[in-house]
Formats: sequence, structure tokens, C-alpha cells
Amino acid sequence: PPDAVRIEALVNYFPYEYLPPMGAEPLTAHMEVCECPWTPEHRLARIAIKGQVMEVEDRPHSNLVFLLDVSGSMTLVKKGMKMLVERLIEKDRVAIVTYAGDAGLVLDSTTCDEKAAIMRAIDDLQPGGSTAGAAGMTLAYEIARKHFIEKGVNRVLLCTDGDFNVGVSDAGGLVGLAQEQATHTVFLSILGVG
Repeated sequence: PPDAVRIEALVNYFPYEYLPPMGAEPLTAHMEVCECPWTPEHRLARIAIKGQVMEVEDRPHSNLVFLLDVSGSMTLVKKGMKMLVERLIEKDRVAIVTYAGDAGLVLDSTTCDEKAAIMRAIDDLQPGGSTAGAAGMTLAYEIARKHFIEKGVNRVLLCTDGDFNVGVSDAGGLVGLAQEQATHTVFLSILGVG
């Protein structure tokens, strides 16, 4: 029955170990077309794009600000952030801003030679409150600009399981905030967790 197949199970069925591009090309595309099993007159197309694999020592240093929604379950977010911190090198920087009823700086920008302090700050996060995301975004961008790395990766990583429902909560206002900050080369990645 159609309800027995969850979309994530279908997507995760396929292997994703694609070969990276050769030479100076930044990307390579892998494509496959086949007959649709449930409607043979249709075709299914799978298109995958793989970028160059950069060695850790060749990548620019990172100034990351984790903007974490602590209004709900934190288990997956905490686990994911800890996995990311493990992959960072000593000169990379991490700050943690949380938001629920209001925004707060949990950990000011810290170099990754102090991973134990970063991990403790992640472990100490507690859920609670509503979702004042815009205030959190403003504070996160402020911290990212304060510790800006020239020719580095300067990024706010927003991890959330819900909507912004306190303060600026309309999509237009939030998009405008992200666009304005991108002109200062501080970029935003949004990770939906559920």
C-alpha cells in the first residue's frame, strides 16, 4: 500500500557515494533515467551533483555561530553539533546562541583548541520556552561579525524544529535579515530537525 512507503525510506534507499570531479572542475553530475515501476509509460530521473573533496588542511578557517532553537527537543541538535565540532580544527571558532522565550549567548566565540569547553556548553543546553528566532538571529549575526575571519567561512547555523512565533516571525522580515547579513559575507544555513 502507498502509505507503507515513507518518503525518507525511499530517498535513503539509494547509495550516495559518488565520485568527485576530476581536475579543476568544481562539480560533476551523475544522472540516471529508468522506467517507472508503477507507471511504465513514465520515467524516473535521478540527478546527483558532487563537489570537489577538500582536505581539512586546505579549507579556510571557520567562524561558526550555532543558533539553536531550545524550545523543544534538543537531542538530535546536540548530537549533530557535537559531531560537527569533532571535525573542526584548532583555528576554527564556535559560538553558541540559543533562543526560546528570548535570545542568549551561551558560549562566546571559542577556538577549537578548547573543544572540551564547547562540548560542555552543548551538553548544558536545556529545552524550554517559545520561539523568539529573530532576536536569536540578530545576536548570532552580531557575534559572527565580531569574530569575522577574512577569507574564511563565516556562517550562522540555525538549527530548529519549529517556527518563529515571538518577535519578527514573517518570512519576508526574516529573509530580509539574512539577505542583509549576506552582503557582509556572513551566511546562513538552516537545518530543520524533526
